[in-house]
Amino acid sequence: MTTGRLTVGLYGRLSLMMFLQYAIWGAWLPLLWSFLSGYRGFDPAQIGTLFAVGAVGAIVAPFIAGQIADRYFRTEVFLGISHLIGALLVWQLATLEGYWSFLVFSLAYSLIYSPTLALTNSLAFHHLPDRDRHFGWVRVWGTVGWIAVGFGIGNWLAHEYTLTPEEATRRVAEERVLDAKERDRLLTFSRITLTEGREVVGRIVSEGDPLRLEVDGGSEAEEGPRNVEIPAREVVTVSPLYESIAKEDGAERLRRALERASASDLSDEERQSIVDGLSADPPFATAVLAGPREAEHARGMQDAFRLSAILGLVMGLFCFFLPRTPPAREEAGNATFEALGEVKRQPLLTLFLLAVPISCIHQFYFVHTAPFLGQFQSTFATRVNDIFGVGGIGLMTIGQAVEILVLAGIPFVAKKLSRKTLLATGIVAYAARMAIFAYHAPLSDATGIPSVVLLMIGVGLHGFCFGCFIFVAFMVVDEETTPDVRASAQSLFNLVIVGIGIIVGSMIAGKVAEWAKVRDELLGGEITDYTRLFSVPMWASVACLVALLVFYPGRSRPATREP
Repeated sequence: MTTGRLTVGLYGRLSLMMFLQYAIWGAWLPLLWSFLSGYRGFDPAQIGTLFAVGAVGAIVAPFIAGQIADRYFRTEVFLGISHLIGALLVWQLATLEGYWSFLVFSLAYSLIYSPTLALTNSLAFHHLPDRDRHFGWVRVWGTVGWIAVGFGIGNWLAHEYTLTPEEATRRVAEERVLDAKERDRLLTFSRITLTEGREVVGRIVSEGDPLRLEVDGGSEAEEGPRNVEIPAREVVTVSPLYESIAKEDGAERLRRALERASASDLSDEERQSIVDGLSADPPFATAVLAGPREAEHARGMQDAFRLSAILGLVMGLFCFFLPRTPPAREEAGNATFEALGEVKRQPLLTLFLLAVPISCIHQFYFVHTAPFLGQFQSTFATRVNDIFGVGGIGLMTIGQAVEILVLAGIPFVAKKLSRKTLLATGIVAYAARMAIFAYHAPLSDATGIPSVVLLMIGVGLHGFCFGCFIFVAFMVVDEETTPDVRASAQSLFNLVIVGIGIIVGSMIAGKVAEWAKVRDELLGGEITDYTRLFSVPMWASVACLVALLVFYPGRSRPATREP
């Protein structure tokens, strides 16, 4: 940490460094799950592995990047070379189709990019005159970069990859009307609404009491047909299955189209003309048209990697103009091992141990929130997406906006509140956010607050999660270590947050996503039960809070260690 005042030139260079550093990452990370599942067709376990592989670089970083920056190489030069190589690698991720090729390039990119996260922090800490006052003002530009790139890619998807109603209708019609098996299912199956809101889909065998159904779980079922009996007293309504995908005045037109397309003597051209007619006057419900629109958005997410590569090229060149940050040449020992020795002391020991589950919980947010929020099509949510873009990024931007406010406010409270209080505030925000996501429906019923408003509050808590825990944790690492090992110590903590935590968190997120799948009795296949999904990180957050309160030492004022 240097002495003196923070000049405008230094502040500008460090702020632009943070802006580009996180814009490179934010261009694609919030969209990655949707891209890999919706466009590449990878299953949850494969995606979880890809997220995990993407964090391997953070594990290697302390033993290579941290040692180089602390002992042998100027930090700004190392950053520049890393980002130039990273730009070449991330460009390739846009076009790779196979799972294994995507995995290999993800691993290579991780080894190059992950170390730069900790080294930008280390470089900023090295040159800022007052860590408590100035780091928040510099780091906040990383969040601005994340928001700006999300705004850009979200609007690019909205304007370049959003299907018109006619195009979306054509795709649905081709899937539902031209496919003989799906056509037969829509015409011969019924949707039965039962008491307590339950639903079942099947072919009616007998309409007596009990109602007998032949149920096969949909066109993707692995099991063969089976018969079920439902007492008449439990049946509320019975309606043809095709009505469930039609808008209010479109059911009859859809039925006629399905019956015409079922005729055995029709040519392919005649069936295509039926699709043309449906496209001209869409009979489908809005929710049904969302499927092909989301698929098209997922295809457009290739451009997020290309944008990230362009930003990486700019960052790589800019790094050579950052302040000189030479290594501590007078120290000859291995900086990483010396940093490990510092981690054995409190409060770093408790902080590092808690950082593993907290970063797993953090990963749940980035893996699952965008597709979760994409379900909500309220007027307000639509307006937010109109401004900030589609793909779930629009509503997620609220979290980054709050993060800016929190980071800007940290300098005013860092000297007044203990580190333990700030860290506990962050963990409480993690628990509250996941609780809102998991139980927004009953909370809405109990309070009268619309679910979308509750969810926006939950997203907004991201600012407190990041600002009060992760951001403050990096400050604690810097102030609790000696200058000659700080780059390695920052890399070690980055190993926990971006390495071990993301690897474990991604694997758990994939497994929990599979566990949270339930069968969609209406349209067949499986859907995610988000209450089950988000309750897991909610209870994990509560456990982390208890551990922090018990084991983290209370201290009213931080003390910076010098050699």
